[in-house]
Amino acid sequence: MPEHPNVQRIRDAYAALAESDLTEALKDIAPTATFHIGGSGPLSGDRTGIDSITSALVGVFELTAGTRKLDITSIYADDRHGIVVLRETASRPDGATLDLEEVHVLAIDDDGRITDLWDLPSDPEAHDRFFDGE
Repeated sequence: MPEHPNVQRIRDAYAALAESDLTEALKDIAPTATFHIGGSGPLSGDRTGIDSITSALVGVFELTAGTRKLDITSIYADDRHGIVVLRETASRPDGATLDLEEVHVLAIDDDGRITDLWDLPSDPEAHDRFFDGE
């Protein structure tokens, strides 16, 4: 069975993010997209719109001094949804580290743009503590 085109679109976005190319990483994000990120810190909550999503991604880069890595295990997609299975690792300058499995669930519109991303870590409490700066 051939790979769905949204799999490559998603793979390309994550590859651009790994290269810190936010313009390329966010090119297939709908203007009113929402990233749903757990926790209670300044990077948490529902981030709606390109500016808010960009701000959160820049905040993650700053918090981790650029050490955050998303090692993709699998990507599944069809016309309406995408699933990214990955391992997220990062460290902060204060010595705190993060290493856990995670799933990103994506909603995709008729134009192939991502309208929603849900960040679902395997250990939400550890993830929240790390990104909340605890």
